[in-house]
Amino acid sequence: MSVKKLENGQYQVDVSFGFDPITGERIRTRPVASTRKEALELEAKLRREFQEERARKSRSVSFPTLISIYLANCEIDSKPNYYQNQKYIINKHISDYFLKSDIQKITHREITDFRKHLMETGLSNKSVNNIMTSLSKIFDTAVHEEILKRNPCDNVKRLPLTRKKMKFWRPEEFKKFISLIPQDQLLFKTFYTVAFLTGLRCGEMLALQWKDIDKILLEIDVHKSCTWLDGQFVVTTPKTKNSIRRVSINKKLLKLLESWKEAQEELFNELGIRHSHDTYIFQYKDTPSRKDIFSRKIKYFCKDSDLTPIRLHDFRHSHVALLIHQGEDYITIKERLGHGSVKTTIDVYGHLYPNKQKEMADKLDDLL
Repeated sequence: MSVKKLENGQYQVDVSFGFDPITGERIRTRPVASTRKEALELEAKLRREFQEERARKSRSVSFPTLISIYLANCEIDSKPNYYQNQKYIINKHISDYFLKSDIQKITHREITDFRKHLMETGLSNKSVNNIMTSLSKIFDTAVHEEILKRNPCDNVKRLPLTRKKMKFWRPEEFKKFISLIPQDQLLFKTFYTVAFLTGLRCGEMLALQWKDIDKILLEIDVHKSCTWLDGQFVVTTPKTKNSIRRVSINKKLLKLLESWKEAQEELFNELGIRHSHDTYIFQYKDTPSRKDIFSRKIKYFCKDSDLTPIRLHDFRHSHVALLIHQGEDYITIKERLGHGSVKTTIDVYGHLYPNKQKEMADKLDDLL
């Protein structure tokens, strides 16, 4: 019997785990429980864990197979651009390094060695952290599939990041930029003005259709995003559930959008393309626009001026700087940007707010 009562009233569990392959001696454990019920439950738990461990060890899964399992799940559960990003990171930085590894023997040490290898290639800390996150997700899959008992990436700390100085244009710089765009290129004037005055992400802007503009309420209905993958235009839900929002616009911006709509209709008539409320706002040919052209044109329009170009995403930063300058609070900015929490807004843009300590110190002058 594997459970027996001891003279002191407690119950001893006696479980055998077979024989040691080296010594030939029986491997057993004899823990003690307070009651018979607890002893039986403990016995069942020990036997179950032993069987699970034996099953794990008997499953020979290679690292390439594990990657295949992870990517297959990722393709089903994630947005297309995230899946493509994971596939790129794994193929470029992870696959070859772990190609012949025995995943059952990978420990915390091997993981930190890999991180050191990445750092020695000259990658930034941010890139190394992103790669390590992907690796951890691969091993999470091994845990979920009961191939491994624990993730060897657990407790591997992220590398510290140095926050780069955020670039943005002030209103006078933006006005100068817009003045550099020729009058006959209304598409670009409209696109960059919408970006500066709404803070929308590029993918959100390129996914906008005319039916997403509410001319009565003066709002843009943001409920989708887009990207190009393998030559295909893919429309998905926005970055997060909080990104689904309605963004108020001013009357002059609506007027500019209406002017571009008229110009777009004329352009489409010349090209023989049907125009409707389903037409993408920033489309100028028979296929939806790509991000690249709007990124490149910033430097192009600035090249003969003393204006320092910024990235396309910096228009979003510029919009936030504008709101902060106007005295808007964190909650308003959070909702307008579609952030998941005020903490995100503060973490990213908090340094743009005026220095409250300086304001406090200045007030002390009145006491002297």
